[in-house]
Amino acid sequence: MEQDLRNTRLKKILRIFSFLRYQKKVAYNRVLPVSEYFNDRITKARNLGWGEGSSCYDNVYIFGDVKVGKNTFVGPFCILDGSGGLEIGSFCSISAGVHIYTHNSVKWAFSGGEKSYEYDLVVIEDHCYIGPNVVITQGVRISKGAVVGACSFVNCDVPPYTKVAGIPAKKIGESKNMECRNFKEEFSGGGGQSSIIYLFPSCSLGGFYESA
Repeated sequence: MEQDLRNTRLKKILRIFSFLRYQKKVAYNRVLPVSEYFNDRITKARNLGWGEGSSCYDNVYIFGDVKVGKNTFVGPFCILDGSGGLEIGSFCSISAGVHIYTHNSVKWAFSGGEKSYEYDLVVIEDHCYIGPNVVITQGVRISKGAVVGACSFVNCDVPPYTKVAGIPAKKIGESKNMECRNFKEEFSGGGGQSSIIYLFPSCSLGGFYESA
């Protein structure tokens, strides 16, 4: 009897999930992890105290003090470490898999725990595009209108309206006069590896967003 009740409940849950998955597929033509069907991205951002119109996937890891402005998108599978303070401006696009760290444990590990973790504020100003799988370390400021190419490692400040990419990230151009069209640039990253940035600049917002 108890087993039958469990099976009935499970079937109800599966029916609800199937309906939500179908609904999302019809509306947005996308299939997502289970948790995303039960959580609204904009509601989550609002509950976190972020600015109006910002959104955040349910599977994003958020630690400590993270402040985000208006109309900023945080993609799936990101890590936002605010233990040392993290500020992200308005109209920013933080692509899938971006890791932003405001602390490190290098000296703690090498000293066998004798030295403490190091913390420092990270700031991403308005209208920035951070490509997929970028890693940003503590103490970095990414200034207004900057573009960071996919899979880059950012360990120093990025000036306004500058495009950077590579490991470590280096300047590859300027973003201030980018045209409003699909943009593709190939560059040589650290260690001789090649990477590709896919961007869709938006003139009206001054931001840079992922192209499908």
